[in-house]
Amino acid sequence: MIGLNEKDSQLYIDNVSLGKIAEEFGTPTYVYSASHIRAQYQKLQSSMAKALPKNRQPLLCYACKANSNLAILKLLQNEGAGLEIVSEGELMRGLAAGFDPQKIVSTGVGKQASEIANALEAGIRQFNVESLPELEHIQQIAAAMNQSATVVFRLNPDVSGGGHHKISTGRKRDKFGISREQVFKGFQMAKDMSHIHAVGLSMHIGSQVFTVETFRHAFEKLPEIVAALRAEGHTVSRLDIGGGFPIVYKDEKLLDFDAYATWVNDIIVPLETDIIMEPGRYMVGNSGILLNEVLYIKETADRNFLILDGAMNDLIRPTLYEAYHDIEAVRKSGKGTKTYDIVGPVCETGDTFATDRELPETQAGDLIAIKSAGAYGFSMASNYNTRPLPAEILVDGDEYAVIRPRQTLEECLRNDIIPEFLQK
Repeated sequence: MIGLNEKDSQLYIDNVSLGKIAEEFGTPTYVYSASHIRAQYQKLQSSMAKALPKNRQPLLCYACKANSNLAILKLLQNEGAGLEIVSEGELMRGLAAGFDPQKIVSTGVGKQASEIANALEAGIRQFNVESLPELEHIQQIAAAMNQSATVVFRLNPDVSGGGHHKISTGRKRDKFGISREQVFKGFQMAKDMSHIHAVGLSMHIGSQVFTVETFRHAFEKLPEIVAALRAEGHTVSRLDIGGGFPIVYKDEKLLDFDAYATWVNDIIVPLETDIIMEPGRYMVGNSGILLNEVLYIKETADRNFLILDGAMNDLIRPTLYEAYHDIEAVRKSGKGTKTYDIVGPVCETGDTFATDRELPETQAGDLIAIKSAGAYGFSMASNYNTRPLPAEILVDGDEYAVIRPRQTLEECLRNDIIPEFLQK
């Protein structure tokens, strides 16, 4: 059994019941399936192996902002993945998990001096440059360190992609990437810089991209640009074509990977470059659930509120993106169903996971699983309302382990300081 499944009228992750997890570790708790993550990586890898020549297989750099727990990173590093990072902290996590620096790429529109310096010191594969001022900044730091920085320029293709406007990154209006004209200017600037080695292009149009044609429209912009850059004497030996592969939250149709791989083979492979991809949510999104306990059933004249111990600080996607997450009772009671608004205890009306959801009739103490919570769940969690961060558990077949213990209230307060002038 892989991932979330039902057995004996109960929900399991792999071969471990969620009831057992709740009994041992409490709630709210994130629970992930290692088997599911491995299967996702291998599915993508095999799709590319089937369609692309052996010497053009992509480096699959996991976009670890989706879920950066060290255990998850180590699992993917064991599979042979690379890493896409967007911060100095993620670089530290990647190195701690054992990633080869030459399999790490750095993206992001606001790279800070310490992030650039530490990435240079580590010897990462490349910086994906998002603006010309950033290029100048990397040159200054690399020169001061007497290091050579390998860069590619992130092209903004003006192609809309993504399941929500807040996660679409390839439109001209978005903050990401640079125009075709600026790409050419960047290559020329790099040619005159002492510590910059420009080797290619990158492109990422968004997240939750369901239609393969959207990728095709973006990819088709590359051959002409690559040819024109080479005609001017520039090196284009790498293409980072991003990620954005979707998962199912409700009833979405998944991306046709065979068609996607065909477009990569037909459009990207003939350009004779190394290929990098940056899957994130796809690897981990449906590997995890947020396990909650029902605190109260509150009935009003208009609504039935099912109040959980988990809240928006634990999983912010529903209030941040109006995101849909399927929700299921962990134990099947055999009772009739009832319609609930499923909410948390935080003092915000936005602390709502779902409205008008039909579930088996529920009572206080029952367990509820919020599904598809393996990506952008714990990684976006906070201490809002001074609520401790939830625990994280990794299940692998019959085995399971805590990969992050539940935060204590003492830990929440530990770094607050009352200055002396308030204690007089």
